[in-house]
Amino acid sequence: MSKRSGIAILIINTLLCLFIALGTVFLMSGWGIFVKIACYVAAGIGTVAVFLFFFLKKTAFFKTAFILVVCAAIAFAVTFLLNEIGHLNDYKTDEERVNALIEIIRGAGVWSMAVYVVIQILQVVILPLPAVVCYVPGAAVFGPFQATLLASLGVLIGSVINYFIGKFFGKKVVTWVAGKETTEKYTAYFARRGKIIFLLMQILPFFPDDILCMVAGLTSMNFAYFSAVIVLVRPLIIAVYCFTFNGTIIPFEGWGIAVWIAIFAVCIILAVLSFKYQDKFENWLVKKFSKKTEAESDTENCSSQDDFKSEK
Repeated sequence: MSKRSGIAILIINTLLCLFIALGTVFLMSGWGIFVKIACYVAAGIGTVAVFLFFFLKKTAFFKTAFILVVCAAIAFAVTFLLNEIGHLNDYKTDEERVNALIEIIRGAGVWSMAVYVVIQILQVVILPLPAVVCYVPGAAVFGPFQATLLASLGVLIGSVINYFIGKFFGKKVVTWVAGKETTEKYTAYFARRGKIIFLLMQILPFFPDDILCMVAGLTSMNFAYFSAVIVLVRPLIIAVYCFTFNGTIIPFEGWGIAVWIAIFAVCIILAVLSFKYQDKFENWLVKKFSKKTEAESDTENCSSQDDFKSEK
């Protein structure tokens, strides 16, 4: 990404964050203090994160932070429109307003489900968003089970699209989407020990799952294995998010509050460690598996030679 493009994104990002902050002041006056604080925090973190990643030259994080700000601005605008259309200010509490907002979305029926599936497809193909942002709102609106099915459908379709983007459009397109360094790194990983590494990276957190699907299309990994991994792994991970963060398994009251604090603390720690040590962990993972397979290969070669000698 060129410096000029980066500066343009910084300007747009700043304007979007100002829109959220000023919109909260002038357009969301009827909502409670906690909702307003959440909007101000989102605008503040969005501004700081994008500038920080720009100056640290962390392109992937920079793009992701900007996309999150764009999505937050769109969500804010949609919420305001529904607030006006549904007269949500007539309700006394934020909880009543949120429930009314959910009912408005549910009232769209099949159309709201179709939009949710399309959003999942887009977040896989062109919007690299964190899982919580994509799955949890759906669980709140449609319920955890239905949200899992809808999100899984969208993610599976998007993953297949990504695979064939890599397969048919080649390295230039994948490099344009993911960046040269990321594309070359994961292509090299998959070329050495592709299948198991791909499976592990789909299971473990903080790996770019959607980009890995594109890179898989560049390699010799066949579609049967790719689709089997995606079908087996991704719906299970989506189900964990939908059921856990919906309050179905861990309640948002009583003992659940302490558990949620611990979960968020662990997530923050893992995010920091991933930011700092992901490259080292990836190299360790590949080397460990490579050593294992090389030892197995040596064993197979020795046994083949013994068989050959015995035949003589």
